[in-house]
Amino acid sequence: MNLHIQDSEENFKPSLDLKWSWVSLGDLCTQDRTIVESGSELAKRLRYVGLEQIESQTGRLLPKSSNSAEDQGKSTTFAFDSRHILYSKLRPYLNKVALPNFSGRCTTELIPFLPHADVSRRYLAWLFRRPETVQFAMQGKTGSRMPRANIKELLTLRVALPDSLEQQEKLAHIIETQMNSIKQAKLACQEQIVLLDELSHQILSDFPLTV
Repeated sequence: MNLHIQDSEENFKPSLDLKWSWVSLGDLCTQDRTIVESGSELAKRLRYVGLEQIESQTGRLLPKSSNSAEDQGKSTTFAFDSRHILYSKLRPYLNKVALPNFSGRCTTELIPFLPHADVSRRYLAWLFRRPETVQFAMQGKTGSRMPRANIKELLTLRVALPDSLEQQEKLAHIIETQMNSIKQAKLACQEQIVLLDELSHQILSDFPLTV
């Protein structure tokens, strides 16, 4: 099943029998830059999330690094909770978009977005992760060595949205299922590579016996 969503409204051909609308990313969510001051009691209570703790492409939250300079609690951070999407504006080509399931605080290089009431958080996260969105963010970036997405411009990107929240959730579930299948296939391939490496090592170890 082809679930690719094109940027062109004229060429858009949905493969699911859904009613769609074309909207801007900015129509679907709001930036929530609620500041948590460094050294405050609130900062001490909230779990910190830095850029290095978000896996590229998948958005999986990784264990924090023990030597992370950002984790010293010396910088201003943004508050977030399980309603938010965390989007990395720094080096958008790394495609770091996370869905936290806890309350915390994050580096200001991560922008917390609050989806509107009629928008699926999971579906919106996939819209942010699309290659087309990454490409659009890079076109509007500022800086060369450490490019940052222009959030105001990014939110003008036109995207396709199923009209009902239920259908958005359904489509997000389909995408997640397919991505998980790919992940499992990659793990299986990696296990086979390990086994082949072990077999190669064994053949070389037994080489004198085969002469």
